[in-house]
Amino acid sequence: MAYGLRALQQADEIPDSREAQITRLQAEITELKGRQARTEQTIEDPTDMRSRTPARLAARHEEIVRLRATAAGTASVTQLPGARTTVFGSRG
Repeated sequence: MAYGLRALQQADEIPDSREAQITRLQAEITELKGRQARTEQTIEDPTDMRSRTPARLAARHEEIVRLRATAAGTASVTQLPGARTTVFGSRG
């Protein structure tokens, strides 16, 4: 019987179990590498956002300061009662 199985394997009629396992493991490795890449991208997105946030806040603050200066020089803009006049980030 062993001779018959070997003859069938050599004729490529019955796949070698080792080759089937190698093929299966290679497919699994490819899938795992894809999952790892997606996980790393998920981790990098918040890190990238954290590095951009201070710059965005600074730009918004500068725009608010510019708009307040423009509003102070225009008579048609009315200040609301009790409006805060503290500068963003000040502790006074």
